[in-house]
Amino acid sequence: MTKLELLQRSSTLLGRFAHGVKTANAMGLFDINTVAEDFFIPIFAITFNSPDLCNQNRIKMNFPAVDLGCKTSRISIQITSDSSSNKVCETLEKFESHSLGDNFDCLYVYVITERQKSYISEKLTETVANLSIEFDPSHNILDFKDLAKMFKGLSDEQLRQINAHLEAEFKKVDANLQFRNNLDEFLSVSQQKIEDEKLAKKYISSVFVETSETKEDMRYFANPMFFYRKIDDDIQRVDLAHLNKLLAMVKVEPIAENWHEISTLEVPNSLLELRERLIKQNTALEAIKGPISLFSWDVDRAERFVPNANLSGYWDVFQHAVQSNGSGVLRLLKDISKKIRLTQVKIFLVTGMAGQGKTNFVCDLVENQYKAFEIPTIFIPARLLNDYPSPNRILSYITNNRFAPDVANLHALFTLLDNVAKECQKPFVIAIDGINEVGDLDGFVSELRVFLEALCQYDFLKIVITCRNEFFDHKFAGVFEPQFSAHLYRVRDLRGEMSDTNKSRLLNAYLTYFQIQVSLSKNATEFLKNDLILLRIFSEIHKGKNIGCIANIYKGDIFEKYLVMKVEEFPTSLKQKVLKSLYKICSRMLDEENFSQIALDGFDDNERQILERLIGEDIILRREVPSTGLASLGIENISFTYDELRDFLLAYYIVIEFTQSNPEKVDMIFEKISDRPIYEGFFRYAYVLARKHKNEKILTICESSPDFIEHYLNNLSLLSANIQTHEDVVRIETILRDSTDRHDIQRIAWFLLKKREDSEHFNIRILLNHVNKLDDESAEQFFDLMFSRYFESDWRGNISGFLLEFNELKEDQKLGLGSFMLAFVLYLVPYARWNEREITLNYFDKFQLTPIIIDTIELCKSAVSKKVQACLKEISKDREEL
Repeated sequence: MTKLELLQRSSTLLGRFAHGVKTANAMGLFDINTVAEDFFIPIFAITFNSPDLCNQNRIKMNFPAVDLGCKTSRISIQITSDSSSNKVCETLEKFESHSLGDNFDCLYVYVITERQKSYISEKLTETVANLSIEFDPSHNILDFKDLAKMFKGLSDEQLRQINAHLEAEFKKVDANLQFRNNLDEFLSVSQQKIEDEKLAKKYISSVFVETSETKEDMRYFANPMFFYRKIDDDIQRVDLAHLNKLLAMVKVEPIAENWHEISTLEVPNSLLELRERLIKQNTALEAIKGPISLFSWDVDRAERFVPNANLSGYWDVFQHAVQSNGSGVLRLLKDISKKIRLTQVKIFLVTGMAGQGKTNFVCDLVENQYKAFEIPTIFIPARLLNDYPSPNRILSYITNNRFAPDVANLHALFTLLDNVAKECQKPFVIAIDGINEVGDLDGFVSELRVFLEALCQYDFLKIVITCRNEFFDHKFAGVFEPQFSAHLYRVRDLRGEMSDTNKSRLLNAYLTYFQIQVSLSKNATEFLKNDLILLRIFSEIHKGKNIGCIANIYKGDIFEKYLVMKVEEFPTSLKQKVLKSLYKICSRMLDEENFSQIALDGFDDNERQILERLIGEDIILRREVPSTGLASLGIENISFTYDELRDFLLAYYIVIEFTQSNPEKVDMIFEKISDRPIYEGFFRYAYVLARKHKNEKILTICESSPDFIEHYLNNLSLLSANIQTHEDVVRIETILRDSTDRHDIQRIAWFLLKKREDSEHFNIRILLNHVNKLDDESAEQFFDLMFSRYFESDWRGNISGFLLEFNELKEDQKLGLGSFMLAFVLYLVPYARWNEREITLNYFDKFQLTPIIIDTIELCKSAVSKKVQACLKEISKDREEL
């Protein structure tokens, strides 16, 4: 490029910059004026031969009078978009008042837009006359046209340097402009990634039930410009006047505060203004927490206020009122501080066990909350990072997926994203789901640290990360703490505070999504509500079916059906190998006596293909924290996602496969496992499967075990109707009759009490038949055992509590319990306290002519207990009188 071409190109770009500033200022956007300071440094450094030219505001915040200065050439420059004489006068006056003539011999005022045609005001002339250095308005006030003229005196090489700088800067500007112009398309990329997660069944949007507290936290984190108003509302709710009034009553000095100042701040126009505003509010909050904590129950007793002896009388009278009010105020202040912190932190970390909804949480966040508020977002399923090379997997993923294809490095990316955030005045959020799914954990740990280190340098970038607990503790904890602790907010358990109502919503959402028609008993409902992985498995195996009434959930049956279904989903060529691959894992675990994880070395390509598919679904298998040491480098580890499914598969392998191939070693397997943590779960399913598949050898080993009865009673709920026998009933009846062990009686009695299906061998009738044969003394002993609790012997009080819950039911709900349950209630009446006894008898008396109560009374007529017979007579006496 010739010198003329260089001059023309540089002049054009300077003019474009001036026009851009003029347009931005007309729209009220003045941040570009600050950006201009750094933009012009390389240009002025060459033009004025000032090699050490630097931004004075970087040396000292709000440096007076000048923006740029060079200690070598002693030239200073003020950069402004205001071309008025008043602005020039103000600059010159500040220059003089701060004695900057001691540091600089020359001052230029550069007008970014366009200078006035002339500067002849009397005030400016007077100010120039009083200046300690020479200043000629016609020479020292410049704009882009003057600068372009000065370029003519530069060498070709100097012009190339200036032109290269201008081209690079405007390339960034063009990239930002293109990025913003295509923001909708950009956001659609993240949406497409969400759709991919739906196809992979990683995210089922219709079964997501959010936890309200975490959703609220995320609002402040991701959209502070919108939700800061709720912080203002909370500040308005703080009532220090009432607390100070109470303190006056106990002769204590009031708590000083500047509440009016922080509750009437101006509305922020940018994220930067909002940050300064929130810092000011938080500073005021922190200053006042200490004085208020003296009057709160939420601090240690030693830290609370202690009155002088002469004021103790006042304190005794008003102490409770003061501390109650002080505690409420302090809790509100802490809540406000937490919200402010959420607006400021840059990393939102969600950890938890497998199957607790982390992926659903982050996908719902991007698809709904972020989309609704138009928060710019990049969504990254971390498992897909395995397709990209280290050490720049995240950057490669972003550029490869049309998010920002032209950026060359992290800082170029973050500068771009930060500019987008400033443009829309919303943080730019990067969401990475499941960082534990990156195969090269050691390499990714270092990469993530570098990524976060760079991200935290940018004002308006934020990141949401999810990770399984054990991986976080083993690999990632050192990344986040202590280095990023000031930037970090962590949610440790998404489901920890889920309400019973939300659990019910989640259950119904699963049944609706999987199109399952079913009537669940209360027992079955509770079972599924409190085990999310089992709920997912149950829903998948019954998808699209009408399964009628389900009274009880039998895990073993569900696991077996699920495994059969999963095997059927594989191609015919692999079906035979699926179960064998799982058996191989079980065999390896038994041989190595390591039931937490095994290494994948030794599996052929077909087996790895099968296992990778199961790992991808994250229900049967999951990738595990790798072992440490040189010998394990490069070897992946896996484990079963669900411990009970692991126990079931180990038992299934022994009962179905191992007993046939190695019958002589079965006893040894049971002996080796007996002192391992998995023994109880393994024994449970080995016994159930042995009964189901009529494996006499395993049955003999289980039933000859010295702790068989303990296992048997612990696992009554796993004996499904199709394997229950009359021998089970005899065994249960014998224990009820002969045992005086409170634990045994409680396990059987409460188990039978929930079994309302008369079609099963195990049902409440066994319990009724037993109680029916007890005389008053034996009945009292039995109910004492059944209703006593650990460290509490008030069994009558517990019976009364049981009847209290019964009496709180609506009348139709009581009738819906059925005659067997109502008969049991009648057996309890003689042992309850008077109030509950009378209310219960009045109910039976009122409805004694209904068919269900007639049947109930008929069931109780053969009771040996004289007390029960007395209750029946009392009911029938009232009927006869009518």
